[in-house]
Amino acid sequence: MSPYLFIVSRRDHALFELLKERFAGDDKVEVILDRRMQPEPGAPPGVDRRIRPEVTEEIRTRGYAVVTLS
Repeated sequence: MSPYLFIVSRRDHALFELLKERFAGDDKVEVILDRRMQPEPGAPPGVDRRIRPEVTEEIRTRGYAVVTLS
């Protein structure tokens, strides 16, 4: 498992490709597209273990988030 995970917005394929190319061959970094389902406005919070508000906000505002894995 890579210690750094770049999670890129599903809407930004160009950034995804750029980061994949930039970190190709770096076994410490993995770049993925955000696979989480976005809840409908007003829907009750789900139990998806992948939902992390700070990561969601970073992806929304910057287009990506970097998560350090243990």
